[in-house]
Amino acid sequence: MPYIMAILIMMGTFFASGYLMVSISQEKESRTIEILLSSARPFPLLVGKVLASGALGLLQIAFTMIVLWQLAPRAATQIAALAGLEVPFHLVAVGLVYFLGGYLLIGGLYAGVAAVAPKMQDAQQFVGFMVLPFVLPMIFLTEFMTSPNGGLAVFLSMFPITAPLGMTMRLSLTSVPLIEIIVSLVLLAITAVASIWFAARLFRVNTLLAGQAPRVRDLVRLVREG
Repeated sequence: MPYIMAILIMMGTFFASGYLMVSISQEKESRTIEILLSSARPFPLLVGKVLASGALGLLQIAFTMIVLWQLAPRAATQIAALAGLEVPFHLVAVGLVYFLGGYLLIGGLYAGVAAVAPKMQDAQQFVGFMVLPFVLPMIFLTEFMTSPNGGLAVFLSMFPITAPLGMTMRLSLTSVPLIEIIVSLVLLAITAVASIWFAARLFRVNTLLAGQAPRVRDLVRLVREG
């Protein structure tokens, strides 16, 4: 179950975020984004784009999780290796919430990359730096299995970028105190809003709409000018 839940959330998050990045990059290359920014503020515009792509991803993962929730008990009665497999409804519900939070965070970061990169090919070179931190709980799957309430598992389930996978993996293995879930969701929500705000600031810098990508040391100045 930890593996299945992690795979579902990871696939849904990167599918929706990748679609968002492609959409923004195409509009940027075609100069459509310049027209949009001339009549709309960057933050509401970006929020609309993020929510539109998120709705598609949420529909996809919700359908998959509901099917899993319904079919798992039936499969367990037919396949001996799956005996005892259950998907609690609360795990599906919490998984959807963490998917939404994780998508908003990663989607905001992907949008920021699309705003910085002159072309789609350039944007794809940067997204790997975001994928690795997000999937860290998968790398430490054995640690989650052997000690779901250990220090590393708790940290990865609380840290915003690893929380979507970390917390759902812990919940599929053991009971997690409600206060930890609440704190984890609050931190995730704050970080997600910050990532979208950061991307919106980059959108406002006209030098990002064409030309070469800025250097990392220039990003702080560009956000301040945005």
